[in-house]
Amino acid sequence: MTIIIFVVEIAIIAILIFGKGYFSKKGENAAIAEDSRNISYESKKGENLATKEDIEELTRKIEIVKNEISFENQRKHEFINQRTKRLLNILHNTEKLNEYQALLLYALYDKNSSERLIRLIEQINETLLDFLHECRIAYITIEDKQLSGIISELIKESQQYAGYMCYIASNANSHMKNWEESLELATQNNNSQQLLDLAIKSQNGVAAIRKEFETSIDEKRKALYDFQIKYLAKLNTLFGSDYHIKS
Repeated sequence: MTIIIFVVEIAIIAILIFGKGYFSKKGENAAIAEDSRNISYESKKGENLATKEDIEELTRKIEIVKNEISFENQRKHEFINQRTKRLLNILHNTEKLNEYQALLLYALYDKNSSERLIRLIEQINETLLDFLHECRIAYITIEDKQLSGIISELIKESQQYAGYMCYIASNANSHMKNWEESLELATQNNNSQQLLDLAIKSQNGVAAIRKEFETSIDEKRKALYDFQIKYLAKLNTLFGSDYHIKS
């Protein structure tokens, strides 16, 4: 009986030792498995995070490129618009010079238009200055040699046309001023015949200038008009638009 009990005790001890080893190994295996899962999870998480950061960085770079392209396209579009506006302003200013011809002729028939002639000279010079400014900028922004040549001729003819009108207006103004002064002095001196003759002479001077203007201005205007037409034809070629000019 004692032997049986001893054998049983030994068996129980063996079972306990086996069980402890089994569960210890199982726990170890479970821990290893858990660690593997954690490592795999953290690795996958890190990989996903890196991928997300890569995508965000790529997206940011794409947006930068898109913005740069958009800005460049906008800049080019604005440049084209400004260049087109400038080329049309050149034409507009030459047309304004044409309009001064009629205003000047009207003033030459009015013996009391001395101040108007002064303002007209200022307007002609201002328009010519604006015209020359637009032309200078256009030279920088265009590469068409034919267009540059036409603009050069427009400058030449516009300067001659504007200069001639200012010359006429200035001479007429001098005669009108003399007429006013002579007439005023004649009134103050009992209608002095000598002063009245000076007034008449000044009036005749205005008439002579007016005749010169009427005789010569059409030829000078035609020279400008011919290059305006050439300029218009060139603009039609560039922009495909049907522009017109006042005849």
